Amino acid sequence: MIDRITRDEVGRAIRDYMKNTITAFDLDAALQAVSCRTADETVKFVAKQMWFNYDDRKNHYIIASKQQWDFFNRLLLLLESEAEVEFVRVRTSWRDELHRFFHRQKPSAADLAITPYPSITSLATLRRSVKQFVRGRYPRHIAERRIRSIFVQYVMWIPGIVILLIFSPFALAIRMFRRSRLEPQIRIPQQ
Repeated sequence: MIDRITRDEVGRAIRDYMKNTITAFDLDAALQAVSCRTADETVKFVAKQMWFNYDDRKNHYIIASKQQWDFFNRLLLLLESEAEVEFVRVRTSWRDELHRFFHRQKPSAADLAITPYPSITSLATLRRSVKQFVRGRYPRHIAERRIRSIFVQYVMWIPGIVILLIFSPFALAIRMFRRSRLEPQIRIPQQ
């Protein structure tokens, strides 16, 4: 079910963040407020995807690579379109999970360029259907921005690595059980 009002609110918050008019905390507050009161799965999906692209422990203006900036534009296109995100339940076996655990491949440049869309064709189709969409240009001056120094960033990884080393056998054992998970799929309206 498309909720045009909440989609517009989330789109406006993301655009304001991209224009440096609001900070990460303001964006987080806006995304949380909207996603809590809507039933639109697309809005919730976009809010969750945005959460992975800013720091919610230190307030800052936008810090994004060109790749992240393009991803934000694709999320905005999704919000402005009539497309909807559906979550499909996928069942896996322990063999599938074991294979995914040990043979995880880095996504290709083409896969990253179309994320979250299923194909280039679907992205192009959606782009042609939304005539009023304006893609924001990447401001080169934000490429040098950092939230923390590189040294502090590496030091912050140490507790996570220690926890990963201690609990990785448990995580592997849990993943070996047959289970189902929800995967997002974008349903693009037919013209």
